[in-house]
Amino acid sequence: MDWIDEQLLKLKDKIKAESLRKVMSLYIFIAIIAVIILYILTAVFCQGWKGLVYTKYSIDINSYIPIEELVELELIDKVILYGANIIKVYSIVIYSIIAIIVTSNMFYKNKIKIPIEILKEEAKHISRNDLSFSCIYNSKDELGEICEAFDKMRVQLINNNENIWSLMEGQRQLNSAFAHDIRTPLTVIGGYTDMLVKYYPQGKITEEKLLENLTLIQSQLTRLKNFSETMKDIQDIGAMEIKPKLKEFNLLEKKIEEIVNGIRASDNIEINIYNKLKEDKGYFDESIILQVVDNLLSNALSFTKNKIDIILEWEHDVIYIYIRDNGDGFSKKEIYSASNPYYSSRAGVDGHFGIGLTICKSLCEKHGGKFTLNNSTSGGAIVCASFFSNGQSRW
Repeated sequence: MDWIDEQLLKLKDKIKAESLRKVMSLYIFIAIIAVIILYILTAVFCQGWKGLVYTKYSIDINSYIPIEELVELELIDKVILYGANIIKVYSIVIYSIIAIIVTSNMFYKNKIKIPIEILKEEAKHISRNDLSFSCIYNSKDELGEICEAFDKMRVQLINNNENIWSLMEGQRQLNSAFAHDIRTPLTVIGGYTDMLVKYYPQGKITEEKLLENLTLIQSQLTRLKNFSETMKDIQDIGAMEIKPKLKEFNLLEKKIEEIVNGIRASDNIEINIYNKLKEDKGYFDESIILQVVDNLLSNALSFTKNKIDIILEWEHDVIYIYIRDNGDGFSKKEIYSASNPYYSSRAGVDGHFGIGLTICKSLCEKHGGKFTLNNSTSGGAIVCASFFSNGQSRW
């Protein structure tokens, strides 16, 4: 019995893995065979009862002349012959109807009921914005593929929600940084303005002091102007549209070399490019990648001693660009916070508001990649910017 149960279980799993069309064809074939067998058995049964009646009256059952014309039949014999003929004629119809009902019920129960219930339950959870329910149906048939697609959609919705929350958090940080950074210059401007309004009409402020205060106010206004420009840059990134085109990676390397050559012309710093890209071409937005490289090089130039390495790699449809310097590297706090808006050890100095790495992070994420900060094992900082790029456009 254990062997039989094991074989039946294997057969059930095999049928479960087959496509709906194949299983339906199998069920229909079995139903037809069953109807034929039952009809034959019924016909034999009816023929046997008719044979008893013919034998009773000593008449050959194969006679071409109906028995009613040869002898006077008893009532019970008439009923038997009539019933046998009726059953023989209509049994195939009855068996066919029963086969259709049984086959459709079995097919629904074994192939459709469970995945449909799973999909309905998944739809209920999604409608309630509950993405914790996994839509898993272990079958390779069409409904199993639909359940798998639903589960992928659920996972994608989770990722989208996380991205939305991340964007909202980023916007909150921007708003907080804006409010924080703008408060100081506004306070300074307000203080000097109040002083001028109060004391200048009384003649208590000399022309020299007035000019000094106006110069300070102007410097704060310039700072606010520069700050507003940085805010505009970040807002423009949020509205920026990624436009990937099929291009050769060698052309991308040449564009990076042009940026590097421009830097070499003005700085006495060794900059090396290592091209480890395995593919010849792919879909990517060249302007986005070059903007990130430009920002990262500018940042590396500020902290390197005398050397910068640029490494281009390709893995699993993703371009990785590593920029490594031989400076002091990132502190633990900088690794976790340097890509946050307006974080910089030099923020506010020389017009620098610490948004370069924030812009790089936003551009990488919009291009389907990531942005990470680390320290190199050989010393110095190493920044990795990745960008999705495969053989066909994802956008």
